[in-house]
Amino acid sequence: MKNYTLSMFLLGFIMLGACSSPEEPVVEDDDDEVVVVPEEPKETTPPPPAPDPFAREGNVYKKDNQWIVKVNEDTVYTGTDMIRAIQEAAGGLFAVRNFKQTVFIHASGETGANSGSLKAVDIPSYTILDFQGHTMHVNDTGDDLIVPIRGLSSQNIEIKNLKITGNPRYGIWLQSCRNIRLTNINVNIPEAVSIGLGIRIDQARGSRSQNVYMDSIYVENTKHHAVETYGVDNITIGTITTKNTGGAGLLLNDTKDGTVKLVDAYRANNGGGYAGFRTANDCGPNIVVEKVIARECGRGVFTVSGSRGITIKEVDISGSTSHGMLIEDTQDFVVEGGTVVNSGAQGVRITSRASEQHHATSNVTVKNLRVYDDRNPKQQSHGIWETLPRTNKNFILNNDVRNGGYTANLISNGEGTVVEGNIVDN
Repeated sequence: MKNYTLSMFLLGFIMLGACSSPEEPVVEDDDDEVVVVPEEPKETTPPPPAPDPFAREGNVYKKDNQWIVKVNEDTVYTGTDMIRAIQEAAGGLFAVRNFKQTVFIHASGETGANSGSLKAVDIPSYTILDFQGHTMHVNDTGDDLIVPIRGLSSQNIEIKNLKITGNPRYGIWLQSCRNIRLTNINVNIPEAVSIGLGIRIDQARGSRSQNVYMDSIYVENTKHHAVETYGVDNITIGTITTKNTGGAGLLLNDTKDGTVKLVDAYRANNGGGYAGFRTANDCGPNIVVEKVIARECGRGVFTVSGSRGITIKEVDISGSTSHGMLIEDTQDFVVEGGTVVNSGAQGVRITSRASEQHHATSNVTVKNLRVYDDRNPKQQSHGIWETLPRTNKNFILNNDVRNGGYTANLISNGEGTVVEGNIVDN
């Protein structure tokens, strides 16, 4: 027993010495090490939004001679009438809303004949009609009783990418509407019988139209005006291009607070009295036009009937069959520069009518113009001619009127008119 005890003591001593030896590293048991396993990556794509119960979209298709109208996935009309098809699509949008919804028209077509009364697509408020470059052809005959697109006291409306041909009364007619956008519109209607006006925006339903934006408007071969406004507040126009129109290229009646970037008119009322750009019937104030180009129009620019507060920054007028510019019964009107060439009457005429229905022409400034006639013989009687009665206190400044007319280059008769800095002698 003593020997066993001694043996166990010696064995423990030896093992203690081995564990504490400085020559051997201490090895730690790693059986308890915690191993961290990375988590599976979480899905970062958000779930799709819940369907908008108010989301509605109209689509107008054509297959063979049938129009097929879908609003979302529901078919709401099948038939042969293009105007009704577009109307059904617009009517199928959410009925009461304060946000815009769109009808897409995916094919060109014909309107068909009228039934003895005016026929039109009446655009509802908060609606966009996108024709995607397609055409509405008015194949009606006789009286002009079809208006492809009409607005009746509508607001927040857009019409875009539309071509109109055939025999419409008006291509687009908006009455007492607000917040209007017309872009990329092409009207070409040589088949028009009597009225045949391109685009008209007015106050026909009792209140003035307001907040109009137009750009990329092209109108050709109308019986009457290309684009006309009457009773409009706040209008912004980009480019209007017109060709061979029976009336004015752009006519602003009783329209105020507006800007126009460019009117480019070719043969607007050639041989008549309308102009590439015309203002009338108390137009203004606060109308600013960047540039007017008028080629072979009846008149290049014509402002009349109480117009006031209008500025044209540049004119490029040639070949007018009557006046290059006629400024009549107009106040606070400025032409800042440009050219007027080879008119049929005078290059620039500043005058007033005897009637006192409208104010006399006063505070008109015509400056920095080059006015001449280089034909042989000359057909332009005067370069600039200011005439009575009642015309007064205008400014004719720094114009070059050499070779201005066969009668005289410049004559001023208005009381108090300032004539300075002009180059008159040939």
